[in-house]
Amino acid sequence: MRDTFSRSMRVRGSGTGLIARMTRGALFAAALAGTLVSLAPRPVHADADRVRFLADKLSSDDPRVRTSAALALGASNEDGAVDPLCGALKDSAEVVRQASAVALKRLGKAQSVPCLKTRLENESNEGVKIAINRAIESISAAAPSGAAVADDKIKENASAKYYISLSTIANSTGRSQPEVESVVVKAIKSKLEAAGTVQLAPTKETAEAARETMKKRKMNGFYLAIAVDKFDYSNGNLRVKVKIGVFTYPGKSLLGNVDKALTKEGVSSGDKSSEDQLLDMAAAAASAQFAENAPAFL
Repeated sequence: MRDTFSRSMRVRGSGTGLIARMTRGALFAAALAGTLVSLAPRPVHADADRVRFLADKLSSDDPRVRTSAALALGASNEDGAVDPLCGALKDSAEVVRQASAVALKRLGKAQSVPCLKTRLENESNEGVKIAINRAIESISAAAPSGAAVADDKIKENASAKYYISLSTIANSTGRSQPEVESVVVKAIKSKLEAAGTVQLAPTKETAEAARETMKKRKMNGFYLAIAVDKFDYSNGNLRVKVKIGVFTYPGKSLLGNVDKALTKEGVSSGDKSSEDQLLDMAAAAASAQFAENAPAFL
């Protein structure tokens, strides 16, 4: 078990891009999508009959028609479009599954998140996974307080000295984004709140609003950039590493980092229970170490 606490670090960025290649068939599908969307007008609520009409098209033998129908359902703004689109996430054609995820993102209904998460666990195509993750993240970010998507409730701490904004998780584990975030974010929030000196910032906040809050309450701000390395199953052991980059907030100038790596012996590859256990412990330890040493970053 080894941890690292330093005043500086080198930041190396990486990202995942999705490149769409349009075949002749895909171009035809895009044109057909325009036709179907015109049948189900984008700006207004489609009626139940129109949703049923488009849902029936999802059973067509032609994947181009199914793709177009999925996109049109996404433009319907109807709750009734969720179930057929969730069903289409299991379509045999990757293009249809991806279109269905895109449609659910556009539809933006919180009740679609469970089916998106379920499909993510079984999806093998990387492009479809990206579309599903984006749908989940978009719907979660837009969900009102109390919606059954993500636990983003913020506890007010009147005696807080530090105002903390958390990044989304840079996830290199191979596990789905929602699975990793549910463990890591919960552990970090729990430890930071338990420190008694921290006030967590809203997920979406302007720099101006952050400065105003910090000035009013006389708090110092930190932005924590959270990353999880790829799980290491070498030599019959599991090694998990959680890294927290510490930045100023809202300016986001690098101050240092807190890393925590934990190892569990005798673990077979793909042991999610052990992965979750070490993720929770490492995230909690790293965030607790940051909270204890926050003054050193100022």
